[in-house]
Order: sequence, then C-alpha cells, then structure tokens
Amino acid sequence: MRYYSTQCPITPGSYPEPENNKITEIHNYENKTYCEEIGREAWGYIEYAHPLRPEEASDFELIPTPRKIKKMRFIGVDGWDRMVFKDEDEYVWKYTEPGELPMERHDLLHSSTNNALDGEPCWPMKPDIDYRIETGSQDTK
Repeated sequence: MRYYSTQCPITPGSYPEPENNKITEIHNYENKTYCEEIGREAWGYIEYAHPLRPEEASDFELIPTPRKIKKMRFIGVDGWDRMVFKDEDEYVWKYTEPGELPMERHDLLHSSTNNALDGEPCWPMKPDIDYRIETGSQDTK
C-alpha cells in the first residue's frame, strides 16, 4: 500500500519499519509535488507490502492513498458550532472542532452518534477513505 510524505522527503528514520511488512518502493520527487491521489502536495511516497496500522502512519505523518472518496454535502452546524455533513449513503459526519479552520486543514471527519446533526462526534473516518465536500459548482478537498 502506498503512503505519501507531506512533511519531508523520505529519508532513513522518517518512516516506520514494521516487522513482517516489506517496503517495496521508496520514491522522492525533486520538489514538493501536487499528487492527485491525495489531493495535496507531497515530497514522495513509500509503498509497503501490507497496510500500516493507522497509528504507525500517523506517527510518521504519512498519508495513505485513499481507496474511496466519499462525497459530502454540508447540512448545518451542531449545538457546539461544529460543521456537519452527510455522505452519499446518508451517514452524518462532523469535525471535532468548531469553526471553518478544520475544513481548511482538511481535518479528519468523525461519525455522529445516532447519525444525527446534534450527535456527539464518535469514530474517525477510516484512514483508507478520503472525502470531498461538494459546494455546488465547485468542490473543496
């Protein structure tokens, strides 16, 4: 599975080396380069024979190649001023922090308890899933 490094080129010590998970390829770009697969710039990528555990990737700030992109539409703001969205399967997702900054940072969305606008944020979106917020005529990633 491929993981992109968005913070620095891939060098010794900048990636996990788990037992029984062979590194199959390391590729650095000459400069930080926009990568369509993750919708942002990266310094390069590393591929493993098997997926990393989410905390392994997170500890080294590696972004997995998303397997699915959920289309989200804004449905409102909850009682704590957190932005709330619904995906194409009618599941409710929300940011854990109030305001617009999480959207600008492309923060992780969390499921909502009881699949409700005012439900508490629950489980984070799986690391192999990304999202795109539909805003009408253009999309925000």
